[in-house]
Amino acid sequence: MQALHLVSVLVLTSLPAQDAGSDPRPGDAGLGDRYYPTLGNGGYDARHYDVRLDVEMEDGSVKAGVALRAVALHALSSFNLDLVGLEVDEVRVDGADATFAREGDELVVTPAKALAEGGEFTVEVDYHGVPGVVKDPGVPFVPGVGWMFKDGAIYTLSEPSGTRGWVPCNDHPSDKATWSFAITVAKPYTAAANGILVETTESEDRRTFRFRASDPMASYLTTVNVGKFEVERSEGPDGLPLTHYFPPEYPAKAREAFARTGEMIEFFAERFGPYPFECYGGLVAHFQIGGALETQTLPVYSAGADEDTVAHELAHQWFGNSVSPASWDHLWLNEGFATYATWLWAEHVGGERAYVRRTGRATRMIRQMEMGPPGDTGEVIFSMSVYVRGAYVLHALRELLGDEAFFETLRTWAERYHDGVANTADFVAVAEEASGQELDAFFETWVYGEDVPLPEEEPREGD
Repeated sequence: MQALHLVSVLVLTSLPAQDAGSDPRPGDAGLGDRYYPTLGNGGYDARHYDVRLDVEMEDGSVKAGVALRAVALHALSSFNLDLVGLEVDEVRVDGADATFAREGDELVVTPAKALAEGGEFTVEVDYHGVPGVVKDPGVPFVPGVGWMFKDGAIYTLSEPSGTRGWVPCNDHPSDKATWSFAITVAKPYTAAANGILVETTESEDRRTFRFRASDPMASYLTTVNVGKFEVERSEGPDGLPLTHYFPPEYPAKAREAFARTGEMIEFFAERFGPYPFECYGGLVAHFQIGGALETQTLPVYSAGADEDTVAHELAHQWFGNSVSPASWDHLWLNEGFATYATWLWAEHVGGERAYVRRTGRATRMIRQMEMGPPGDTGEVIFSMSVYVRGAYVLHALRELLGDEAFFETLRTWAERYHDGVANTADFVAVAEEASGQELDAFFETWVYGEDVPLPEEEPREGD
């Protein structure tokens, strides 16, 4: 492979030396998530990732580096990064060589000097190899998550646990950070990633695309994509930059699903509060990727995505991206909310009758599939329950509270936990505050109960 070796460089303001204290200890190797107990790492708070990828499109391989700026939460003798596969060449902490070891899917880093509690530090990792998909039991219906290389194109769809397959990181949604990407590819390929494209530089036969995502982002929401694309740029409400990437052969008729993106943003902003990020767009893959993913500011879609799917992924920018789950057992706060948003969009476009058809369809699905509670889905966290029953929780809540208190709940939720993480109990508290009602029994029934009080009759599709 003739790619240049990349070394991550991050210039930081010098910090005063700090005493590591008398009892430095290793950071925990996992955060104890119910579904992914070894995912994520303790002992530090990630603040910014600077990722550099030199990509070879012949085999999907990379020579790469990441510089992670973080703060030690206690005195650290060592700490971990999540990493699957790939070969690590060198690790430095604050510019000094560090020792490192691979223990399963963990990269264990031991700095030359222990790190002080509360001190900021930078770890740089240089690595190479062919990233592979990560097998994830939470999504058994797809071959894996993470780096996908096929038919001369690369996509990363990493939810829930795939980012560690292409970059060393703290791969849990509870530890958000800002990100930047520098992606070098051969001409005529184009690279696309989260955030704003701040610079494109060219050499004789290669190009580097630099993106900056200035808002905190959970690792699973990152995306890097390389292919031959037609790039369409426009403006949304209040001059919001919109960028869409389509395969050149993608027909104009199929692109119409994205035509109302600006109108959707304006509508959801009225219901949920201001759009939370600095840009938006979408990217259509050259091959079927098993659906779509709400990667922050740039969702990735399979060919044939419809307007419903576009609305769903857009709604995730508020629910799942700006407000992310504190742990994976609260996934219904992502998927239920985004699914319900498509019902609201249908109501906006087609009136109350269209909304009633959506709730009626959901009622029948819940009965026929005998869906369990969205707050406890068993081993497969991406079950239909988090989508359909999760959305129905919000429908039932709207029926109980009325529109004024219900939409005040959604706006307060999006505002209070903007750029943060939260759980079901937090949402219950917001709903109680907005409505002035005690809602523990309601949420216990609808989110955690096996049986829910569905209406006896719902109109059919053609009614």
